[in-house]
Amino acid sequence: MRRVIVLTIFAAVLSLCLAAVGVAEAQTVQDIEQAWRGWMTKQQRSTGGLVVVHGGRPVHSAQMGRLAAGAPVPLASLSKAVTGVCIASLIDRGRFSFDTRVAEALAKTLVRVGPPADPRLLQVTIGELLAHRAGFDGKNDATSGAFGNYLRTHTARETAFDAQLKWVIAQRLPLQPDTKYAYSNAAYLMLGAIIEEATGQSYEAFCRQTVLVPLGARDAELDPAWRILASYGGWRMPLADYGRFYQAFAVDNPAIGPVARRWMMQPPFADNERAATHYGLGTFVRPTRQGGGNFWHWGRWTYTTNKSFDGPLRISYSTFAVRIGALDVNMVVYLEPGLQGGPAHGELDRLLGDAARAVTRWP
Repeated sequence: MRRVIVLTIFAAVLSLCLAAVGVAEAQTVQDIEQAWRGWMTKQQRSTGGLVVVHGGRPVHSAQMGRLAAGAPVPLASLSKAVTGVCIASLIDRGRFSFDTRVAEALAKTLVRVGPPADPRLLQVTIGELLAHRAGFDGKNDATSGAFGNYLRTHTARETAFDAQLKWVIAQRLPLQPDTKYAYSNAAYLMLGAIIEEATGQSYEAFCRQTVLVPLGARDAELDPAWRILASYGGWRMPLADYGRFYQAFAVDNPAIGPVARRWMMQPPFADNERAATHYGLGTFVRPTRQGGGNFWHWGRWTYTTNKSFDGPLRISYSTFAVRIGALDVNMVVYLEPGLQGGPAHGELDRLLGDAARAVTRWP
C-alpha cells in the first residue's frame, strides 16, 4: 500500500513538471506582441500598432496610445509595394514588359510635360525603375527641392503626377542608369504615371480595383491629406488590410503572375551582383529555399511647415512590414513619431522574426 502511495505521488509530481515544461515551451502569437511592445518602450514610442497575419488571415493585433483598433494609418514608402504589384499585373497581362522603356511607356505624358533634360532617362526601363536602378538618387527626388515650394501655393490633397514629373525630368540623372542601386521616390512616381497612361484610369482607382480589393484590402485609399505622395508614399489603410495585401508575395498567390514573379525573385542584375538581397516589386527580397523568400520594407514620413496652401502641416510616423515566407507570416507595424534609420530598424526585424519563428501554437 505504501509503495502504491509513493508511486502515485511521484506520478503526480512528474505530471506537474511535464505540464510546466509544456507551458514554458509553448510559444504563441502573444510573444510577438511582447517583443514589439518591448522594442516600442526602448525606442520611447507610446503610440503605434501591430498586426500579425498567418496563412493570409489576421490572427493578432495590438495597439498603444492614441491609435484605435482597426483605424486606418498612412503607410509612407510601404506604398511602393502596392505600385510594384500593380505594375506586375500589367506586365502579366502583356500591356508592357520589364524591358519597356520610358520613351514608350510615358509617350503621351511626355508630350504634356515636355522632354527630359537628360535623354538617358528615355532609355530607362520599367525594370530599372522598379529596382531603383534608373539613375536617380535620394537627392534627385520627387519629395525634395521643388516639393516644399509647390506646397506653399498648391494643395497636397491632389496627386499632381504631371507637376512632380516636371521637377524630376528637369534635372540630369546623377548616376548612369543600370549601374547601381540607389533608392529614390522619383522612380516610383514615374511608375505611378506609367500606370495611369497604360490604363486610362487614375492610379488610385486602378490599384484598388485590380490589386487591393481582390486581396482583401477593402478600406485602402490614398491618404486624403497627402494624395500628392500617391505611388511612392500615399496609401492609407488599416494595418490588417496591408497584411492581407502583403500576402501577394506568397508563393503561387495569383496577384503576381508567373512572368513578374520570376523577375521579382531573380532579376537580371542579380546574376551580376550575386547579392543575397535585392529590390523587387516595391519591396526588398531575399530568396529562400522554403516559402519563396522573405520580404520587408520600412517607411517614414515627417513633414512640418506652418506656411502651406493647406495650412499648417505636421506629421511624423514610421511603418514596417515583413513577410517570412517559410512561416507564411506577415507582420506590419506603425509608430509615432517617425524613427530615424539605424540599428533600431534591424533590431525590430530581428525581434519580430525570432518571436514568430518560436511560435508553436498559432490561433
